[in-house]
Amino acid sequence: MPGDLVPGQMFDHECNVLKGWWHPHALDKSAPIADGELIIAGSVCYLDQNAEMRSGLPENVMGMFAWPTSTDFDVSADVGNIQSKNGMGLPVTGPYELQTTEYDDAQTYEINDYLTAWDQQLAGYSAALKGKVRPGDPYVNTLVGQVSKGPEQNDHGKMWLSLWTLHLPIDLGGS
Repeated sequence: MPGDLVPGQMFDHECNVLKGWWHPHALDKSAPIADGELIIAGSVCYLDQNAEMRSGLPENVMGMFAWPTSTDFDVSADVGNIQSKNGMGLPVTGPYELQTTEYDDAQTYEINDYLTAWDQQLAGYSAALKGKVRPGDPYVNTLVGQVSKGPEQNDHGKMWLSLWTLHLPIDLGGS
């Protein structure tokens, strides 16, 4: 029986770690992906109250950069195969410098700019932007990083943004 999943190319959506991961003590998180949720590699995701991964960045949650896309074969099995449908992310408290293809290319980025990610609570949100990195302001937006190098083209002809991970919620006193 032929399968019905048609995954994209591995380099279409990418999270490439430059420094800080992989090491036996490196920080990452695996969790089930919420039903109906599409999480793109390199985009920002989080754990909801059911400990399931969701795309985006609501206020005051721990952001993670998704490693695989939720429709990749190492996350979602094809017809007739068994798979747990667990995603994996790199929490932004880890000491990483990474590159992501999932950023809002309508914005401008300079070295040391603070970064947040799109979610529905932000003015100008659209579903196509959910989980993509964008400029942010400390204590106004939950932050997930700081630009280490502006957008540039990778070896596969895709544009990506380099950043250092950073976690700074809006409300430091509560949750």
